[in-house]
Amino acid sequence: MIRFSILFLFIALQVFALTPEQLKVLQTVRDVARTIPDYKGETYENTLAAICLTESSAGKNIIGDFKKGIIITKASLGTMQIQVATARYISSRIKTLKWINTLSDAQIANKLLTDVKTSAQISAYYLTILKKSRKHYFNMISGYNGGFSNSPYYKRVMKNMKLLDKYVKNGQLI
Repeated sequence: MIRFSILFLFIALQVFALTPEQLKVLQTVRDVARTIPDYKGETYENTLAAICLTESSAGKNIIGDFKKGIIITKASLGTMQIQVATARYISSRIKTLKWINTLSDAQIANKLLTDVKTSAQISAYYLTILKKSRKHYFNMISGYNGGFSNSPYYKRVMKNMKLLDKYVKNGQLI
């Protein structure tokens, strides 16, 4: 019984242990988020990193909600799981991202899949837009996943934020 308990604990710790690659993705997301404040000057590095972990397991699963018969540009893509249409919407509202609208859908999809920094910038600006329009943190987080009030998604993000807080406290994330 003791061996089983130790094995279970070891497996549980492995499930929650982040790889060096995941930590690098999360650090990039945090660094980008620190440079993009909302209308009150607040940044969302902890939130954005938790969303990244929730959406793609910090870059392990970069293609989401893709089904047979659907074109890839309609899927949620990259470390932040952004759809091409969302990237276009954000870039039409943010001056520093206007260059995105000069790209084809396929080029945007490629950028989302391969460029963590650009994906994080789009997502950070998206959060600032959501914060301004939704006011409440819960609704901002829910909005990232396409809803106004999405308690299950919010709870997953908050759970991941607590996990990431441990990595910040032990110095693995800054």
